[in-house]
Amino acid sequence: MRRPKAKEGDLLKLIRKEIGSVDTAFLIDLLSRNEDDWEKRGPIFGMIAKKIADGKITMSDYWPVDTVLNDAARYRKLQQLAKRVYIDGIASIQFPRIPATGGDEGSFENSVNLAVDDLPDRNRW
Repeated sequence: MRRPKAKEGDLLKLIRKEIGSVDTAFLIDLLSRNEDDWEKRGPIFGMIAKKIADGKITMSDYWPVDTVLNDAARYRKLQQLAKRVYIDGIASIQFPRIPATGGDEGSFENSVNLAVDDLPDRNRW
């Protein structure tokens, strides 16, 4: 496969796009293939590296994956308990009564999480 040579301005276009920590390997490869124009390209490489470093810092703004997986497991457990019922001829989804075993302590979300966690496990997957 023949790839076109990089033109002037291509790196600046890259900086303006959404690049982040997943692009680290790409940046290292790009640096390793650069053979000339360090005076001109060096500051651009520095800007790319800064943007990638900033991307790693902002990754902490996302929910931790274990929270997402726990919520997904709870959803799956509830979904398996749901039943289709017809009320006045209209199909509806109904969940069984779930005792609030966690009590009233803490937030409502925590109470719901504890109640679902206390349900017996079913075939989740």
